[in-house]
Amino acid sequence: MKRVGRNLSYANVMSSIAVFLVLGGATAFAAGKIGPHRLKANAVTTPKIKANAVTTRKIKKNAITTLKVKDNAITNAKLDDAAVTTAKIADTSVTGAKIDVATTPFGRIVQEVRGSSTKALPQGTLTVYPLPANRYTQPAGRDDTYVGQIEVVIPASCSGVRKVTAGLLVDPLDPTSPTAEEFVATRNLTDTGTDPLIARLSLGPAASFQPTKATTHSLYLAAVASCETGGGVTATSGGVDVIGTE
Repeated sequence: MKRVGRNLSYANVMSSIAVFLVLGGATAFAAGKIGPHRLKANAVTTPKIKANAVTTRKIKKNAITTLKVKDNAITNAKLDDAAVTTAKIADTSVTGAKIDVATTPFGRIVQEVRGSSTKALPQGTLTVYPLPANRYTQPAGRDDTYVGQIEVVIPASCSGVRKVTAGLLVDPLDPTSPTAEEFVATRNLTDTGTDPLIARLSLGPAASFQPTKATTHSLYLAAVASCETGGGVTATSGGVDVIGTE
């Protein structure tokens, strides 16, 4: 002990104390909280984040934008049930390419045919109502359904028993002289009033089963009118919607 005491100097004591303080301070610092100001920019990388460590509560509201989401990164396994509602999806953002058609059969309007001209319906004469761009192609394997409507105007000059018969035609050989089998849908109107009448006659639905190969179809509307007395019935608008189901 005397030998140890003789070897101690003021410098030795102070240096030993300094080492103790440094080591003790490092331990205290490590045990304390590391604030954001102590982290170097871009210091925390992906490998340093524990799997599933970032929870919903830790993500700032509106912080994740489109630019921050990798293409094809969001899968069903990453979504909480009922977490993504309609309000969270941008308009027109989900396209057909992102829908698994094989698991989600659906119907939608694939073709619209419209006419807006006024066409006279002579007494007792079947008349084709003009529909511009009335041809379309049905692809193989798709069911198509046709829904049509024609608007007719019966004036006061047409009195007594007033009748209108309208029909929807698909691929007639001669639309001006169709056979009964070429009408896929028909509708009859009978009225005995004397006042002018505007009526919209709905036609269909009528189905075209899925073809084995792509098939082009022609769509027509036709109508015939009769008045017990007088005449003057006209068709003022018409159209056909094609609803395709895959």
